[in-house]
Amino acid sequence: MLPTGRIRRPPARLLDDAVLTQRFDWEMRTLLRHYRWIELTQTAEYARMGLLGHDAAERIHRVVLDLTPEQVGAERAAAMSDPLFALERCVQARVPEGAHAWHVDRSRNDVQACAQLMLGRERLLETVAAVSGLASATLRAAAGHTESVMPGYTQHQTAQTMTFGFYLAALAEAATDATESLLALFDTVNLCPLGAGAMAGLELPWDRERIAVALGFDRPQPHALTSVASRAWVLRTAGELSVLGTTLSRFLTDLIWWSGSSCRFVDLPDELAGISSAMPHKRNFPILERARGMTGHLVGLSYDIMIGQRNTGYTNLVEVSKESTRFLEDLFSTCATMLALFEQVVANVRFHPERAGRVARGELTAASTVANHLTLEHGVPARSAQVVVGSWISAAMERLDPAATLTPDLLSAPDLAAAGERLGFPLAVEEAEVRGLLDAEASVWRKRTGGSTGPEQVRLLLEQTGDRLAAAERGAAERSGWLREAWEHTTGTKAGDLS
Repeated sequence: MLPTGRIRRPPARLLDDAVLTQRFDWEMRTLLRHYRWIELTQTAEYARMGLLGHDAAERIHRVVLDLTPEQVGAERAAAMSDPLFALERCVQARVPEGAHAWHVDRSRNDVQACAQLMLGRERLLETVAAVSGLASATLRAAAGHTESVMPGYTQHQTAQTMTFGFYLAALAEAATDATESLLALFDTVNLCPLGAGAMAGLELPWDRERIAVALGFDRPQPHALTSVASRAWVLRTAGELSVLGTTLSRFLTDLIWWSGSSCRFVDLPDELAGISSAMPHKRNFPILERARGMTGHLVGLSYDIMIGQRNTGYTNLVEVSKESTRFLEDLFSTCATMLALFEQVVANVRFHPERAGRVARGELTAASTVANHLTLEHGVPARSAQVVVGSWISAAMERLDPAATLTPDLLSAPDLAAAGERLGFPLAVEEAEVRGLLDAEASVWRKRTGGSTGPEQVRLLLEQTGDRLAAAERGAAERSGWLREAWEHTTGTKAGDLS
């Protein structure tokens, strides 16, 4: 007997094979535990409302916990390939008489919405753990390079000297930001949809506060229609992961560039390297390209999820609840793989300070220091000082062979004085003074403002970021603990990994 009086024949084979069976199998793998948890919570509510006797409620409790995926799956055809109908049939066949009220005043709509959100919040905590793992690895790597000088770039041109530790501190900060944002998102969306029914609420006096606590939620979702219609938590999750992927793609782009033959500032061990089939001199790092490519999938899958909900009615819809979330698991798994690869890179990256330092010393990365010095020590107005230094550099470049590169050693104090004289600013500068101002390593130590590349400031940045990360990790552990406690209290069994 089909679970309805309105339809007398089971789903068409094409619909069943191409859609329903695939979804059924996926829900058996991913949502069955959440369906059990919900079933036990609602059974307890029936007992509280006096609709189930103690013995019947206990029997249903044991049956639900003991059911295997194979037993539920055996009911697929008779249940129209619907997991909740299959679960219902399994329990009905095993419960004693006197449980006729079991499943009265129930809907699949809020149950499905609740189970999906329960899975989503667990995936959020798993993602938090993965992002914090990247942040931790980056903090450890950065701590060893607070004085490792390298050129910094703006608009793809050499700009100022920085340290590799300073750069990695920015990556650690970005990952920590994401960890905090994902935790905040967890708290925002952790509202229980159960008790909303099909769309307008239920008729029995269900205790939604009690239900929410039993399922590990902070509180019920206040509005019944929002409970079954909204999948905003999916959109927000996709948005967060899209932002994370876009941000990390930029760091990966830098590492791809810096590991290439034009820079060779960073290197990776053999187990993270690749080769060319035709060019034996090459040593490639496809792991960086793989990780960066996956960040693109995060953006694409997020867009797919957004499009799946756009222009749909604000109510329970299969199009929203199932089709628009079809690739949510792919989004989470792709993000997890990308983060694991990136963490491997950061944990094993080898920085070559001699190569990076040589480039930094060979470029005019301290020219702004000279301009500041002219203003502060020689009284040249700030904008005029910039013009003097720019003219000094231009004059030196005009004397060079077109194939040559202007390096700091080709700039002299007399030429700087001449540039000042031409612009009406007589300068008495010594050669040793100029050499000191152009020193790339010294320019790093001159940076004193908070958040700068100055080694002491970088160490402070790493300490502050580490404190933030530790607080976020404690918060994630607390939330995972809440879910385990709720499961164990509701089911009377020990929880597995609910994070």
